[in-house]
Amino acid sequence: MGDIKVLKTDARGRISLPRPFRKEPLFEYIIKGDHITLYPVRTVRKYPEMADLPSEELSPEWMEREQKVNKDFRPGIHAATPSEALKKSKI
Repeated sequence: MGDIKVLKTDARGRISLPRPFRKEPLFEYIIKGDHITLYPVRTVRKYPEMADLPSEELSPEWMEREQKVNKDFRPGIHAATPSEALKKSKI
């Protein structure tokens, strides 16, 4: 129970986050009853290199079912921001 900290709101209902979280741009939240739990959303750039993760080969039957359901096989766009992705998709 010692890990739980209560954040107070100011007169306008805003919450001041603790120092380690103030520079986080995005938060995911879960509402359980009267409680809101905030989780900082980490981007892929903040995680370590993931090239060493094992890859999984899918069965031909699964691939066939997937092709019937999802016929969109456009290549992905690699971009750091949404605006950069829009620029690349219009080329």
